[in-house]
Amino acid sequence: MANITTLPPELLTYLLSFLPGADLPSVSLVCKRFHQAVEVGSVWQKRCKQEFNVDCLDGWKNATFKDLYTKILHHYGYIFGIWQPEIGPYGGLVQIGVVDGAIIAQQHLPPCDPNVTAPLRTKSTFSISLNDDGKAELRCLKGPRGPHKCQITLLNEESKDSFCLKCCKPDKHRHPGGRHEELRSWLEEELGSSDENLHDHIQELLLMKFMITSQYEAVCLYNRVRLPSPLQGVPIQPGLFKGTYGSHGVEIVNVTYCGDKIHGTKVTGDPNVPACQLSIEASLDKPMVLTLEQQERLPLLESLNVEDVIVRAENMGEHLQPFKLPNGVSDRGMCQVEESRSKPIHTCRARYFGTGLIASHGFMNSSRTPGHLVVFDDNFFGFLWLELRSLSVYSRVHEDFT
Repeated sequence: MANITTLPPELLTYLLSFLPGADLPSVSLVCKRFHQAVEVGSVWQKRCKQEFNVDCLDGWKNATFKDLYTKILHHYGYIFGIWQPEIGPYGGLVQIGVVDGAIIAQQHLPPCDPNVTAPLRTKSTFSISLNDDGKAELRCLKGPRGPHKCQITLLNEESKDSFCLKCCKPDKHRHPGGRHEELRSWLEEELGSSDENLHDHIQELLLMKFMITSQYEAVCLYNRVRLPSPLQGVPIQPGLFKGTYGSHGVEIVNVTYCGDKIHGTKVTGDPNVPACQLSIEASLDKPMVLTLEQQERLPLLESLNVEDVIVRAENMGEHLQPFKLPNGVSDRGMCQVEESRSKPIHTCRARYFGTGLIASHGFMNSSRTPGHLVVFDDNFFGFLWLELRSLSVYSRVHEDFT
């Protein structure tokens, strides 16, 4: 029987390239031929591609694929993907991947209220790259005083679904002009303008958010987020949506399906209903069709007999039905949706009975209140809160998170 060490070098290199990259350093110690085979760049290029989907060295400061794997990807590649930072009730959405020769964490923020159809706002929060000495360098990118050192600690070695980011110099986050200038700069970013003519309640909510989020700048925990796959035969494809939540502004929800229910779980939240809570749900086995007359006034909607309007047809959603916002019901974001569609909304694809989660400050006295989930098309839907007399509008997130 032939010995593997007698194989031609090209074949030996090819065979060893199928081993996990973490095992290759040990394999190289077996003998000189193994060492030579493992040192071939194509072996490490294949491991970078297959294990981490990285196949380009652009921007990595003359690094080899072996350098990239052993110094960066092997230690930090597990953080690739979508994460939710634990920032009090507010949560968040962070995407981590390779950008221009570094691992970059991009925080995705909801658009400024009420521009629900606008793209997510982004800003870089930390990076991992190779320095001039060829060593891994972790840098916190928060604050106006430039990059500074930070640390990452994996919290669950087995699942790799949570990690802790610690900034080693949180004083770098402070604005040179003092706390007042820091707040002013933050408000401009949050509002998209320097307009200070805000309702007192809005000002209180913004000040509270500024103070609470500031407490998580030095140390923050991150939990992995798994986005749903496309489905067949559903009224609207699952995924991330931006929704309007009254005075709390625009928030991000993850739409999924569980049995005969459609769920909207908050990715970002607020002091009343925080992130990770099931904000809205609807029963797919309770579709309904309403006339324009039935939608004229809210009391008519509230007095509907469920059995009178439920439709049992299997082709629910194939034919448009009339839609009208009842008199006395407020909405935020509908104008932006109509502008993006270049026409007013007078029809919907489907409508379902459902419930929405409400609570007072601090998530106290939480309860589910009745409502209607209204699907306009595959990119927009609304939730009519009957008791609150308001319509939340949801627009699909089109940024690529694959």
